[in-house]
Amino acid sequence: MPKRSREGKNHGNTQFNESDLLRSERPTIIRRGKKWAVYDKFGKLIILGYNRRICQEYADDRVRKARQRQKRKSK
Repeated sequence: MPKRSREGKNHGNTQFNESDLLRSERPTIIRRGKKWAVYDKFGKLIILGYNRRICQEYADDRVRKARQRQKRKSK
């Protein structure tokens, strides 16, 4: 089999950024034993849980809603 047919097929362990939040607005996720702790940009705990994906989605939604509230107030 020629080498050319295998080019571009090795994706490795690529992790995509699924969040549409800016890096400065994105919550920080830290593993503490079996639990995941999610903190906002000010260091305040948002959620503590066992499932990383659930914690991340909850935190992203909460930050996104807070940003929308700030935009409405500024108008």
